[in-house]
Amino acid sequence: MHPFLSSAQISLALDIHWQSQDVDHHEHFFIEKLNTWRDLDPASILFPITRAAQGETLSIQSKPGEITGAYDPEKVLRLNTQRLRLNRQQLRVGRFYPQGMITGLPGVFKENITPFRLIELDDNQAVVDLNHPLAKHTLDLDIEIIRLNYRDKERGGSCTDWIQVALDGPGIQQRINREKPTRFIVDTALQRLDERPDPLFYQTDRFVPHIDETASQLLAKHYGRLISPGQKVLDLMASWTSHLPETFASGEIHGLGMNANELNANPLLAKTTVQDLNQNPVLPFTDHFFDAVICSLSVEYLIHPVQVFEHVGRVLKPGGVFAVSFSNRWFPEKAIGIWQALHDFERQALVMEYFYDACCFEKLETFSVRGYPRPPDDSYANQFLYSDPLFLVVGRKRFATSQ
Repeated sequence: MHPFLSSAQISLALDIHWQSQDVDHHEHFFIEKLNTWRDLDPASILFPITRAAQGETLSIQSKPGEITGAYDPEKVLRLNTQRLRLNRQQLRVGRFYPQGMITGLPGVFKENITPFRLIELDDNQAVVDLNHPLAKHTLDLDIEIIRLNYRDKERGGSCTDWIQVALDGPGIQQRINREKPTRFIVDTALQRLDERPDPLFYQTDRFVPHIDETASQLLAKHYGRLISPGQKVLDLMASWTSHLPETFASGEIHGLGMNANELNANPLLAKTTVQDLNQNPVLPFTDHFFDAVICSLSVEYLIHPVQVFEHVGRVLKPGGVFAVSFSNRWFPEKAIGIWQALHDFERQALVMEYFYDACCFEKLETFSVRGYPRPPDDSYANQFLYSDPLFLVVGRKRFATSQ
């Protein structure tokens, strides 16, 4: 055994890039304490880090199935719908569900939350795919060694397969194929627990952080890569903080939100508009007005999402960026019902369908950021180990559109 393998603790950033149809996907996962003695063996795709130096970045390509297990046609099953612990009306082709909802699977108990995908459905039969959603994909990994601490000795403890942890979720956001959308919005999907007019809810000032400080800084970095200082930006569904880099303070940023006091307290906003998009989804701006539009931590509240996305396409300049971000925190009273029923990565799939249905965006990308430690002074530090995860879906206004 290599001596480094038995005596080091590593902090690293793992970036995984993959593609589905016409979408680029980027998964970023931070590992604070990888123990080389317990967590690695020579067969692991991460094993080369045992010979890397602090500050070094390793690039590794994983062939389809190398990490996730090879795609197995035998794991695509045709079942009687009575074997699914779900009401027939709850089933949607393209959705993912826990394998524990299938009865009679050898070795699978009802508590099992490993996802399967519903591929086909008729009155009596369902076709389900138990393969990992990334089993058919080439994965490009970049591994940055951030900190390296040598250890004099080791003792027993739990082992963690970090690559499997990082790949728990990615892949779920893709369509079955480019031409087959996942129809999330049916029946009561857009209903909310609180159906009273939104101004009644948002008239109360809420100067509270919607994500922790680490997540906010990471989101600002992402926005900084997508948008340049000085560009004309619309902060859609804005509040008292925009999660943009501080260098944007001198730019022309217009905020549209529901609470005037919160908007006025936002130091980055040069102009503000109070508007309820659920009552009036028409954006009050001329065509091709903005270089970029962001919607931070609020898309789950829209009951007319496609109309809003269409108007974002109208007010964006050709080639302009629309970046939609969210986490796993929201006001449950006002979030649409389907949002709360979805896996984190399925929410990316839902937002992607908004982009597709708006018919004015191209070059879609998804991003996820997970695994960072929660700030010790955060109000939820005693409840949650990790910083709030971030998920983004980004599209660009088509040049050919007539909007």
